[in-house]
Amino acid sequence: MATTRDAAPTAEFFDPWAHLPDGAALRAACETGDAASALAVLRGLTRNDDLLATLWTIAGHAVGKEGSRLTEAIEAADDGTPLARTLRALRYVTEGWEARSHAQAQFVSASQFEQFHDWLRRAERILFDVCSQHPGYLPAWEARITTSRGLGLGVGETRRRYDRLAALDPQVFAAQQACLQQIVPKWGGSWEQASTFVTECAAQAGPGSLGHLLVVDLAIERWVDGEKTVPPAMIDRVRQAATQSVWNPHHVPSAITPTAHANLALFFSLAGVPADAWLHFAAVGPAPVEGMWGYYNAPEQMYRSHRDTAAKAAAKVAGGPTGARA
Repeated sequence: MATTRDAAPTAEFFDPWAHLPDGAALRAACETGDAASALAVLRGLTRNDDLLATLWTIAGHAVGKEGSRLTEAIEAADDGTPLARTLRALRYVTEGWEARSHAQAQFVSASQFEQFHDWLRRAERILFDVCSQHPGYLPAWEARITTSRGLGLGVGETRRRYDRLAALDPQVFAAQQACLQQIVPKWGGSWEQASTFVTECAAQAGPGSLGHLLVVDLAIERWVDGEKTVPPAMIDRVRQAATQSVWNPHHVPSAITPTAHANLALFFSLAGVPADAWLHFAAVGPAPVEGMWGYYNAPEQMYRSHRDTAAKAAAKVAGGPTGARA
């Protein structure tokens, strides 16, 4: 598995709008640069996981030349409310990461880092004001976890921001994932710190909560770092985490549930248990989600290949027909 990407996946395969609430309406609004309608949809979202997933998707759509109309509209639609200001800040964050690229630090030029930090500083100024004036506004705190990491403010500051968010809602999986990225070694943490954080989040997770699944992110990060053998104990741990989260009767599906399944499918594929992976590929359905498959240089190709392997393995176990959805 590589940690850089040569090309983005095709929009037809990994559709970021497919699993969002009112995704079709949001896509139409963003493609026409109708930020006001997009904000109206956002204001109707009551669950933090749905709101955060939608905010980041809209911000990502505004990156680059194709999103220029939406970019201008987001700027114009900033009416001073925490939601509109946070969306504008997230656009700056995604612009910054686009300038930096997802390459390892040694492959990022000084000019790229300069642009990256400039965009993140612009975002941070907005988010700081939002958090100062509206300390209970969770999406701004979640975004500041990422700006802290990108600006190199350190594990301690990033964890402080996460703790402020967790005091508002300890079950926000997107925030846990963002914090874990800071705590792993590639961003200045350690595997010991990361493992402790994952255990802490799982202990606080209620029945059906995605917090049980942070161990999947940790296992995949370790694979990317070079640990190519997944021990049986980790496979059992992830199976248990899936039972406690997405397979638990108390789990209420959200916009990020399909991403959780996609990451589980990746883990079980890497672990060499494709029949387990198939359960999660099937749960995602006909609208694939990139999730951590983005660590591959060719995520669509690898997703298709592993999905086909998983379908055949599951069919062999069940004694039924083989084949996967296109």
